Amino acid sequence: MRHILCAGVWLVVCNLSVLVFSVSVFAQDAPKAEIFAGFSYGNYELIPGTSSFSNPDETISGSSSARLGLFGWNGSVAVNVNRWFSLATDFSGLYSGSSASTTTTETLTCGPGCTQTITIVNVASHAKVHNFLFGPQFSYPAGKVRPFAHFLLGLERLDFTRSENVSGTGVGFITIVPLPFPAGDNEFAVAIGGGVDYSIKHNLAWRLESDYLTGQGTDQNHVRVSTGLVWRLGN
Repeated sequence: MRHILCAGVWLVVCNLSVLVFSVSVFAQDAPKAEIFAGFSYGNYELIPGTSSFSNPDETISGSSSARLGLFGWNGSVAVNVNRWFSLATDFSGLYSGSSASTTTTETLTCGPGCTQTITIVNVASHAKVHNFLFGPQFSYPAGKVRPFAHFLLGLERLDFTRSENVSGTGVGFITIVPLPFPAGDNEFAVAIGGGVDYSIKHNLAWRLESDYLTGQGTDQNHVRVSTGLVWRLGN
């Protein structure tokens, strides 16, 4: 019985040794870290659109969301655990001097023969967006081409100038035109996406990636596309 137990223990130890050795050899084929830096474009939803609905006393209709195209930079550092799994930290900054707006119209019934129409125009301009994200990244080496996918969580800092113009017609209505005011906050953000690296030489590659992002409490939808160079370290 003792010999059987010893033989079993020895077999387990041998198998574990082979497994550890195999993982070590597998990981040696991958660079220890990858640093990406490049140009980025983002299409951001700054103000959500309004859904149209109506009831006997009120009708509301609105335009689509206020979206802006922003340009900037994107960088990341990925520490590779092995050839296919790594932990990535992602940073980006996107900027625009343009503006986008939404228009909402409300029609109210205030009594027999009495209606009031209110038009609200929200304008967002001079947007700055910064993302700080972290999460797992999965890769599949295939010669010079290396596709990857990641799931990142973190913070989004969105700053822009917002103004609201309220006008209308009806009994006792007064037009309100507030001054522009800054809007911005730190919010939870999620990025789901991936891309592909194309090896230029041993430690240098060109990357193209895209991400779907949500921010402002995950109730707004954005798209980010980035491209640039990847430096592979420790391979």
